[in-house]
Amino acid sequence: MSWGTRGRALGVLVLLGLAAGLVPQAVRAGDAGAYPLACRNVHADFARLEHCARRAGEFVRIDPARLARMPFRGGVTEIVVDGIGALWARRDGLALPVFPLDNGPDPFAQGLVRSWHAGKVAFHDRRLRRVLATDFDWSFPFNARGEALVCRGCRSDGRQPASMVGGRWGLIDRRGRLARPLEDGQDAARRYFAWDR
Repeated sequence: MSWGTRGRALGVLVLLGLAAGLVPQAVRAGDAGAYPLACRNVHADFARLEHCARRAGEFVRIDPARLARMPFRGGVTEIVVDGIGALWARRDGLALPVFPLDNGPDPFAQGLVRSWHAGKVAFHDRRLRRVLATDFDWSFPFNARGEALVCRGCRSDGRQPASMVGGRWGLIDRRGRLARPLEDGQDAARRYFAWDR
């Protein structure tokens, strides 16, 4: 069978698959049912984009056609999905829900961004790969010294903007090991924010 014949045969199979509904959702991206959630374009005054996103486990899938005109820095762009929150998205449409900051996603600090995994803080790189899962309830980003201020048992005070209160606080390194033990005092915060210098 020649390449021309093979190509025509493959085209017929794809058309038959489309007609039968057997083609994966990624191929049917233009179908409104494939992306039922609306997005907000952070780069265009939060303009609403209908049929933009869908849940995909811990991640979200954004219609790549919706991302095509957005600016990318370091391989990712920021977007907000209604009902999910702030995300970083790759060009291929894979997007990660992250901590919110003001009206958009948490910025990358020391190459990592804060997210959630199994209800606890996790850190992801710019390719959106999880590089560190922790058992902490909340965290500040990693600082220039490679330390993150973390807490266990803390909670939001419910205000806007919210503060985290209570719990035990400490510092971790980029491998998730405690660099400063969890305690009730301000010692870890003083070191993290360099208040005592």
